[in-house]
Amino acid sequence: MSAITITILLSIFPFFIAGISQMLSISGYGRGFGLEEIFQHYFTWYLFLIAFMYKSMERNDEIKRLPSVFDFARFSLSTGERHPRILAFKWKGKSLDVRQVETLVEPGLFFFIGLFLMLIGQSLGTLLFFSSIFYSLSYMAAYMIGDHFVMDKIDEMICNEEMVGSFVEGRDPSETRGFSFYGRKPTDPETRRRLADAFTEDFEETVLAR
Repeated sequence: MSAITITILLSIFPFFIAGISQMLSISGYGRGFGLEEIFQHYFTWYLFLIAFMYKSMERNDEIKRLPSVFDFARFSLSTGERHPRILAFKWKGKSLDVRQVETLVEPGLFFFIGLFLMLIGQSLGTLLFFSSIFYSLSYMAAYMIGDHFVMDKIDEMICNEEMVGSFVEGRDPSETRGFSFYGRKPTDPETRRRLADAFTEDFEETVLAR
């Protein structure tokens, strides 16, 4: 969805809410509100949309100047460069890592801005409040997926390095960095060794294929 489409939809949204409110008031449920109430509660909403469109056009011009992803010059899913002021943020005199910045500092800033705007009756506050929560959760999920990806690769390496000790020699997990083989094993040690070699070969072929 383009920035223009989002801006149009968000511009219409207050009038949509006002229309529903008027319909409910006609039916005897609550009190409708008109243009004065829209301006009162959505003033910062439209200021935000102006800023949003400006930054979107600025970002679009920036993207046009970047190297093409088809020339392997840039990662296609790049989220852009982080603002130096955000990275310079310190907590109790300590610098924060990128993970803390993306999951806590960035969304936290808009969380509190949204909370403040909600308290003074600005509907933009609700948008920023919930958007910041989902922003934080999305990055937490992304980092969690990355963590599991790395752990899976580490486990694969440990599995291959300790396969002989566990599968062939029958060592205790305390001697194989916690790795243990689950399943029946051939009684002949030499057969177990050949199988262990086959396991390792299959893993190496899979890695090369990737």
